[in-house]
Amino acid sequence: MKRLITLTTLLLCSQFYSQVVQARPYDEIIQSGILKIGVPADYAPLAFFDKTSSDPQASSQSTFAQSGKLVGFDIDMAKELAKQLNVTPVFYITSWPTLAKDLANDNYDIAMGGVTYTPDRAAKFLLSDEIVPNGKIALAACQSAAKLPDLAHIDRPEVKVVVNPGGTNESFVNKNIHNAQIIRVKDNIENIQALRDKSADMMVTDLIEGHYYAYKEPNVLCLATQTPFTGTESYKAYMVQAGNNKLLTAINQWLPKSNKESLAVKWGVQTHLN
Repeated sequence: MKRLITLTTLLLCSQFYSQVVQARPYDEIIQSGILKIGVPADYAPLAFFDKTSSDPQASSQSTFAQSGKLVGFDIDMAKELAKQLNVTPVFYITSWPTLAKDLANDNYDIAMGGVTYTPDRAAKFLLSDEIVPNGKIALAACQSAAKLPDLAHIDRPEVKVVVNPGGTNESFVNKNIHNAQIIRVKDNIENIQALRDKSADMMVTDLIEGHYYAYKEPNVLCLATQTPFTGTESYKAYMVQAGNNKLLTAINQWLPKSNKESLAVKWGVQTHLN
C-alpha cells in the first residue's frame, strides 16, 4: 500500500511538473541571439498579414497557414526591441484562445500584437508599462451604425453581433449581450468579413482597431460608438512569463527610448497616444 501511495504521488507530481514550463531567462535569450515573439496576427493595425505582399519567413513560422507579409505597429516595435537587445526577432503565430497557454508553455518569450492589460493576465504573467491606451467600442456595417449608438440599442433581438473566441471582446459580449443574436466565428478576420458581407450588424472591438478599419474602408465599416463603453477603458501591453522580471525590466527601460510615437503615426494610432 505504501509503495502504491508513493507511486501515485510520483505520478501526480510528474503530471503537475509537466504542465509547468520554466520561461527562458533573459540571459539565455541574449545568449541564444533570438527573441521569440508570439502574435495572434489578426489585429490591424498592431499585427496582421498584409496580403498585398509576401514574407515567406514569417509565413513559414506560422502555426496556421497564412499568406502575405506580417506587418503592423507591434511588429515594428518587436523588431526595434530585438535590435535594442542585439538579437534576431522570430515571430510565432498564436491565437487569442491559446495566447496565454502558449506563453506559459514557453513557445515564445513575449506576447504582443494587441494584448490588453487585465487583472487576470496580471495575476498570471508580467505585463509591461502602457503601450497604447484603448477601450471597447462598437464597429458596425455602415448601414447599421446609426441604429446602434449604445448598448441599449445593440442588445436587441433583431441585432446580429459577431464575435471570435478567447479575447477580451468575447468576454465583453458574454457579459453584456443577452438579447441580441450572437454569431461566433473562429477569428477576428471573420468578424470583419461578416460586417463587410452584412451577415452581421456589428462587433465589439478596440478603439484602435475600430478607427483603423473605419479609416481604411469608408462607407463599409463605421464606428457605431465614438467613445469606449463605460468601464472598458484599458491599455495595450506586452506580456512575458511570471518570474521573467529581467526581461520585463529591459522592455520597460527601452519603451521611453523607443520610436513609439513615430511608429504610431505610421500605423494610424497616434491619436490614441497620451
